[in-house]
Amino acid sequence: MSRDVHRESMNNFNRSNSNDDIHLRPMATLIHSKPTSHGAGEMSFGARDDGSSISSSNEYVAPSPYQNTSSAIVGATRGYGLDRYHTTAIQDQQPTVGHTYELSLPIKLLPGEDDVKLREEITYRIHNRPITCRGELVVTKYRLMFVTKSSDSVQVLVDVPLGMISQIEKIGGQTRSNMSDGAAYGIEITCKDLRHFFFGNAKEQNQRRNLLDHLTRLVFPFSITKADITNPLQFFGAFFALDYKKKMCPNTIDEGWTLYNKMKDFTRMGIQQNSDPHWTINAEINKNYALCDTYPDILVLPSSFDTTRLQRVADFRSRNRIPVLSWYSRETYATITRSSQPLTGLANRTCDDDIELLRKIADANVNQGFKLIILDARPKVNAMANMANGGGYEDYPNCELEFHNIQNIHVMRESLRKLHAAIRNAAHEDKTWFSDLENSNWLFHIRAVLTAAIRLVSLVHNEKRSVLVHCSDGWDRTAQLTSLAMLMLDAHYRTLNGYMILIEKEWISFGHKFFLRIGHGDKSDSERSPVFLQFLDCTFQLLQQFPSAFEFNEKLLVTIADNLYSCQYGTFLLNSDKLRTEMKVSEYTMSAWYPILRERALYLNPSYTEKSDKVLLLNNSTRHIKLWKNYYCRYMPGYRSTLDVLTQRYTTLLNLRKKFTDEFNHLRQDGELQAQSPSRLLSSTLYQTPISTITTSSTSTQSKSGVAQASATFMT
Repeated sequence: MSRDVHRESMNNFNRSNSNDDIHLRPMATLIHSKPTSHGAGEMSFGARDDGSSISSSNEYVAPSPYQNTSSAIVGATRGYGLDRYHTTAIQDQQPTVGHTYELSLPIKLLPGEDDVKLREEITYRIHNRPITCRGELVVTKYRLMFVTKSSDSVQVLVDVPLGMISQIEKIGGQTRSNMSDGAAYGIEITCKDLRHFFFGNAKEQNQRRNLLDHLTRLVFPFSITKADITNPLQFFGAFFALDYKKKMCPNTIDEGWTLYNKMKDFTRMGIQQNSDPHWTINAEINKNYALCDTYPDILVLPSSFDTTRLQRVADFRSRNRIPVLSWYSRETYATITRSSQPLTGLANRTCDDDIELLRKIADANVNQGFKLIILDARPKVNAMANMANGGGYEDYPNCELEFHNIQNIHVMRESLRKLHAAIRNAAHEDKTWFSDLENSNWLFHIRAVLTAAIRLVSLVHNEKRSVLVHCSDGWDRTAQLTSLAMLMLDAHYRTLNGYMILIEKEWISFGHKFFLRIGHGDKSDSERSPVFLQFLDCTFQLLQQFPSAFEFNEKLLVTIADNLYSCQYGTFLLNSDKLRTEMKVSEYTMSAWYPILRERALYLNPSYTEKSDKVLLLNNSTRHIKLWKNYYCRYMPGYRSTLDVLTQRYTTLLNLRKKFTDEFNHLRQDGELQAQSPSRLLSSTLYQTPISTITTSSTSTQSKSGVAQASATFMT
């Protein structure tokens, strides 16, 4: 591609993303994708996981701050310390207009939330009521608030993190000549957690346009100025996460970042670190992310496979995402492996090295290793369509292929939009609620994901077969299925720490594109999709059917979902392990797991049975799949969330259990002390008077009564 064509592409991109009221600045940096499909002829990038096509060319221009997780970060990521804040962040280009301590707000602000970026007198229309309030719109680096002041009190009627905002739209006539006095005129804010707000403006002096411009620059900085993401301070400075880190622990790395240890998790499964006969934990083949820059740097591969052949396998797999181990059963040798699609194309190309690697994966299962099951998460028609773009699927003699009907990211995004609309309409008129919910197909898609995961569990557990899972690029639907199957198969991942480790392992380290799927700082939604939210929703379905199998409770899922969007932590800000390493995310931000680890009691389930290591086989019939109301409906007028009530009840039960356990252990210790000196007890008994015998008997009766009472209290 010539330089002129490249420049014209950039100009077209800027125009397509522009807003009539906002003039975009030129990009600072674009990160280019890495060609990954040398085995697919002229096709340079394979087919995308969203089911859309990718045009082949010798040069690829990324249509976003960084298009995919294979983006290379080079050069200036070294030598940055939190004591060097000389780089101007994008949001800091918006001047500070005040300080939060001047506002005397009745809510507790976060450390680092000091500067006020916007203050404006405005009208807020309370949802579902013909009531408007006059007050002040206040925007800090972290949140947007609407504050109303009366003669005797200050109320905060709106409080939403900036990262939670999905869309800002103008409502009402575009020109003053076609506006009636009673028509709604202002801006509407739609949030990723299904909230929405309307703020009215005066129909004069371009107030609405100016407000929209200021809000867009604060909420969607990457739609205005493209950040230089080779610079950690520049990138993280666009989010509140950097300010929060500077205030909380500027010179230390918090414990959340060290929770997941790749080597330790694989050895826990039963894979020997050295000289394992079936699998090798390889820390060299992807060192510095040389083989695949969207994979972790430690990979587990069949011991009998010649690693010199892996590059040819990588060339034949989309994005270089070769088949590698996710989960291993030490009892049955059955495994779950994951990859991206093969680049077979319309010519139905094959790769001997790829076929041999799959045969070695099958052979590592010494019980049922004659054939490998390949579970393709896509509908077959989508997989066939991808062949026209260089992708495809396996048609190997030593494999059995199954397709599952999990739709692409665009279908899921539209389904969530319809769910949002159904909930919004139900606040006004609930007669169409059930039909609107059904038409959204949200529960249908949740059931489809769970059905595929149940099939995966059945193959691994019941049939003791090894299964390879993939979709197109292997970072969306693949992560859903592998993580849900591991959750059902392995009780370790059903503990509080284990669940966070599972997310770190199957989602974060294996390159789910959180930055693009969440849409951090960018108003374009073309790459957004609620893939990870669906995983949390599926976990909720498991919690409902197996309430004693999980150490954590529903509050954990809601907290993770909120942290996903809030931009308060760095865990979900980037697209790949490589980017997190080179951008030093643990030095510039805090982990989303840190507050959870510090306040464990809030997220514990009192019904948890610690020794419950059974495999969970979910009932996925339609009537058993429930809408996650405590998340989706919590801001719906009139809905009373049970989450706070349940959390309080859980805390009470956990305290009672601790009291009961302490009492029981105390009585048991007393019994053990008596049992340790039977001769002394016997001698004492021979010389006891009747009165002392009666006293001992009475004490024993009181102790038994105390245990019974504590037990009854706990059960109540």
